[in-house]
Amino acid sequence: MVDSGLVEEGKAFLYPKIRNYDYGFSRAIGVSEMDEFFRSEGLVDGETRAKLLKADIDEITMNTCKLACHQVGKILRMREEFGWQIYQLNATEVFLRCDGDANEAWEKLVLEPSTNMVARFICKENIDLKPTAYEQLV
Repeated sequence: MVDSGLVEEGKAFLYPKIRNYDYGFSRAIGVSEMDEFFRSEGLVDGETRAKLLKADIDEITMNTCKLACHQVGKILRMREEFGWQIYQLNATEVFLRCDGDANEAWEKLVLEPSTNMVARFICKENIDLKPTAYEQLV
């Protein structure tokens, strides 16, 4: 998130407007964690700001991991409570490709498996709609 411009985006769009982190997009991971870093501008030296930024990044990483674990827990609970078949799609390969192959990868790794899953769900049958190699049953 930081490499993709979190600091610049946060500074441009969020700080100093947000004072309450309980509502809306201000609850997004990365927003409240960066507060101390933004507020320290002009008040502390560069070394201290670098330490604050590192601490904020560490907190963002920790909170992201907590959120992911919480979401996986909810998904697994739904599977247990409702008996749903839950599939996982891994789109990482699509985002790693910077060349023209990204569209082909998207179709093969995301679009086709997603379409098949939705079709199986709607039809409630598995007639000629076997899971593709890119779908993983959770």
